[in-house]
Amino acid sequence: MSPAEEDATFLVLNGAHLKKMATADDIAAAVGLPREVAVAELAAAVEKGWAMSVDGRYLVVPDGTSAVHEYYAKFYGPLRGDAAIEGWFARFETLNDQFIRAVSDWQKNEEDEKAKAKVLKVVERLIKALGDIISAIPRYENYARRFTVSVGRVDRGEREYVCDPSIDSVHTIWFELHEDILSVLGRPRDV
Repeated sequence: MSPAEEDATFLVLNGAHLKKMATADDIAAAVGLPREVAVAELAAAVEKGWAMSVDGRYLVVPDGTSAVHEYYAKFYGPLRGDAAIEGWFARFETLNDQFIRAVSDWQKNEEDEKAKAKVLKVVERLIKALGDIISAIPRYENYARRFTVSVGRVDRGEREYVCDPSIDSVHTIWFELHEDILSVLGRPRDV
């Protein structure tokens, strides 16, 4: 099965896995599926013992995490070790280092327009870089879309869209993408 044939079960469960604790609406928006599909898939995940619902937010439990990683192996196993994907990841890691520095500068002084501009410049480079990997992982188009929306909100003066972990901020999206690409490659996240 190829990445282009990913099914709604994987997309929704993975979305919940990456978001950690999110509503069906948040998950549907993140993975680019209709809300009703996300609601049905989340209900099925709860029934299978893969997720739990707490006050309308979904959390993937250990059996669900195992299922997510099995899906990654099934969909992306052939990409693991691919020179083009590895090369893309190396470029991403360089951008990731730049992003971490830029976000740290932003957090020290959120009123600094120069710090904000640095964060957004790195994000714009990543949006462009995503174009190089979308043919291999089509669902990464959702990351590019989400980044574009959040950058637009920051540009309109909504500063919380830089780093607020409770919304689809550029930092939140970046964190999810980083964990996602590591899972595609079958690598653990450094803590």
